[in-house]
Amino acid sequence: MEICEREGLHQVDLQNNVKAQQSRAYAQKVKLTNLKQMANTIIYVQQHGYDTRDALQNSYDEILAKRIEAKKELRETEDKLKDINEVIRYMGQYLANKKVFGEMLNARNKKKFREAHSSEITVYETAVRFLKNRYPGGKIPSMKALQQEKQSLTIRRGAKQNTYNYLRDYANELKTVCSNVDSILKPQQEKEVKRTKQQEIS
Repeated sequence: MEICEREGLHQVDLQNNVKAQQSRAYAQKVKLTNLKQMANTIIYVQQHGYDTRDALQNSYDEILAKRIEAKKELRETEDKLKDINEVIRYMGQYLANKKVFGEMLNARNKKKFREAHSSEITVYETAVRFLKNRYPGGKIPSMKALQQEKQSLTIRRGAKQNTYNYLRDYANELKTVCSNVDSILKPQQEKEVKRTKQQEIS
């Protein structure tokens, strides 16, 4: 909430603040701070062209919807990156142990060779099964192609993260402004309701 913090838009609730209830001096200080924050809220609303409470709410709802969508896109990109990292890991195991497996195929005593290199061969065969299941068509990308895809996804994830962070902070900012505007309007609304009731009685 960079803008909120810079412009001082947060208010302290005097009714629920224990320190304010115990200290009159602190309560007065909070009141002055809240007045400044109300002034900052009014300036913010004017600068951003919000002429009605509904316009402010519509803007908040719009940014909130965009934030939710941005979070979804970020998670999708993170899932793709996690997936490609797994493929790269198995591809590395496949390449690292391919030579040993080939030597076993050419060995005179395959059983003895397998026993001597059981861990490497097991890792190799596990990697082969994974890659065949991952690419049922049989066309497995090269390590270079996988690394390039990872780099592309990493860049995309950074961009998606920045977009989400911006929309998250913007949504929080507008939520604070909405809350402050309601605090400003509430006394006036209460006065109007009271006046209406008095007119009805008379």
